[in-house]
Amino acid sequence: MSTITTRPVREDTGHHDVRNAWLSMLLLPVAFVLAFMVGEGLASLLGHPVGGTVEPPLWAILASSVPALLVFFLPAVVSAWFARRADRQGDRRGWVPAGILTLVAVGFVGLNLAAYFGAEVMMG
Repeated sequence: MSTITTRPVREDTGHHDVRNAWLSMLLLPVAFVLAFMVGEGLASLLGHPVGGTVEPPLWAILASSVPALLVFFLPAVVSAWFARRADRQGDRRGWVPAGILTLVAVGFVGLNLAAYFGAEVMMG
């Protein structure tokens, strides 16, 4: 005699993951602060404090900016993870917060690039 066990069917298929995708937007202010702390902390550790009178070399800018920007992308990654889980369960609504967070993160990178190249143009 064999016994068959069945798992209970969840009625809120995907709803939990969609909610978590939206809640991951709350990570954005935390990621913003952490990104600045990481970027400025690494720049200071490399001997080029922010606001210094000497222009840091490109390698120092990249070594401090890339990890900071990766930290800023974390809420978008978390939201996309939950959106993908919800999508696999048939609920595509989770892609809205994931898309918003991705646009914000890409815009943040664009602003940083514009600030760097704008400063380069102004300094000659």
